[in-house]
Amino acid sequence: MSASANPLENLLVISHSGLHEPWREMLHLGTHMVLSRSQYTYTASPECFYFIDKGRVRLTYTNALGQEHVVMFFGKDCIFNETHVLVRGSDAGLASFRVLERTEVYRFSGSLLHDRAFIAEHPHLYENMLTATAIKFSNMFMITYLIKHGTPMARVCRFLRQMHYSHNAAARFPLDMTQIELASVLDIHRVSLFRCLQQLKEMGIILAFSRHEVQLGNIEALEALLDQQEKTDWG
Repeated sequence: MSASANPLENLLVISHSGLHEPWREMLHLGTHMVLSRSQYTYTASPECFYFIDKGRVRLTYTNALGQEHVVMFFGKDCIFNETHVLVRGSDAGLASFRVLERTEVYRFSGSLLHDRAFIAEHPHLYENMLTATAIKFSNMFMITYLIKHGTPMARVCRFLRQMHYSHNAAARFPLDMTQIELASVLDIHRVSLFRCLQQLKEMGIILAFSRHEVQLGNIEALEALLDQQEKTDWG
């Protein structure tokens, strides 16, 4: 799912691509690396940041209780780990990244984002960095809200409604993630997600659901079901 040219058009994007495309002009300053798909996570570091040329990376945050929550995915033309460079690693221990497939990246020294001469010479790149980072955090706030409370059905319905609004009230919109990945984002078991989707299909609320695209059939019924779920949650 590519980020819109107007960041206000999309209120919720979980799988990002294209956010930092202008940084391609700086690839000669980076070191090309190939990261293999890994079951291990890379802890965020203030020493460097990465530009994704090909592949996919997942961002996970760990809360104060030690619980991990998947919040976002990054693909082609996205930079990751820049936040921890910008804040000089003050929250680095909370975030980690997992390579989901063979991924080609360019590694940049973190000092670049604190180099006043570089910033003065390339203000459009620094502006892109700050704007894209703000978009990520805005979406992370929305995702945190989605997984913060409620039954599995409430979380699924809230996600579908927000995606519907984020795509100009369209009944059909891209997903760009697997059901397993979505379950991890919503912090529910994949079996629970499957059951919720089956029920929503039986109710005619969902007409189609795949890793590439979702098609809604009855928005009013979705709203009514979510309202019922939230009344039950909040009693």
